[in-house]
Amino acid sequence: MSGRFSIFSMDIDYSKILFPRKLPLDLESFGGFKKTVLEIGFGNGEYTAQYAASHDDTLVIGMEVSPSCIVRCLKRAGDLSNIKIIRADARFMMRELFPDASLDGVIMNFPCPWPKNRHAARRVTDASFADSLSSVLKPGGTFELVTDEEWYAADAASALGYFEGMTAYALETNPTRAVTTKYERKWLDMGKNITRLLVAKTDVFVGAASVSRKTWEFYRENDDGGECDMMHIRIDKALPTGGLGFLFGTGGEREEAHWAFKKSYVSSRAEDSYLIETICADLDFEQRFYLKLTERNDDGKTTTLIKPDGTSHVYLTPAVRFAIEDMANRLSTQAQA
Repeated sequence: MSGRFSIFSMDIDYSKILFPRKLPLDLESFGGFKKTVLEIGFGNGEYTAQYAASHDDTLVIGMEVSPSCIVRCLKRAGDLSNIKIIRADARFMMRELFPDASLDGVIMNFPCPWPKNRHAARRVTDASFADSLSSVLKPGGTFELVTDEEWYAADAASALGYFEGMTAYALETNPTRAVTTKYERKWLDMGKNITRLLVAKTDVFVGAASVSRKTWEFYRENDDGGECDMMHIRIDKALPTGGLGFLFGTGGEREEAHWAFKKSYVSSRAEDSYLIETICADLDFEQRFYLKLTERNDDGKTTTLIKPDGTSHVYLTPAVRFAIEDMANRLSTQAQA
């Protein structure tokens, strides 16, 4: 989706939204900016736009899961050329989108502190986040956390500051910041304290800070530069007669991945093509999209091709691959019954 059109008398440039077709991201392809900074969970985009406007030599990438927040951020971004937006959960996708030592900074403004113990894995103090952070930051790169919960900043300072290759060098109360947010100003006016944590990646850890990526292998190109065949499966079976209602509510799990199949829709009058509503989750990173099933008859041989629908902007994660494999197995088994 690209182009410009008016909403509420404001131009919104949807081309700022990234739908990666290959991972990791090639940051040089965005114009060779001196620095690259990632903001996680940008909310209404006020800080994002202000930061980008005051740092025109920096590529500012915002990562957010809320579609309405993305629209608000795009409205504020206007004609700024150094903002890109990605709809994804950073807990999983930060490490998948960015190669080692590629970011100059990572910023989080007022994230949910997840105070309940059962939600501890969602905090920035979780070891998996620290692993990813130490990997994607450049030597000397910084992580900035701003919160209205002092305990949260203190816990993050302890967890990240003692992580190998990371140093917590500042824990400040009510710091003066050149760029602020609406809620930050509101809370300060109300007399509520704001805490900022600054953590740096140290030079001594160069080359050692790396984590395994779960998606990159699925983005390998064909010899002709086309889409990756690892997300396409063709079975030597026709589509079952009588529809695909038997798939509704089925699914599975494997390793850290879960998937489920929901409603099916006929996508052509000849009934040789279906769309299957599919939900996939890698850890807590959930995606909803359609798998497309297309029956073909070439030289008297009937086959069915299974792949993500071309209009679905889906990250090719292990859960997506496992769902396609499961779909192929279910169709083959149904055809034999």
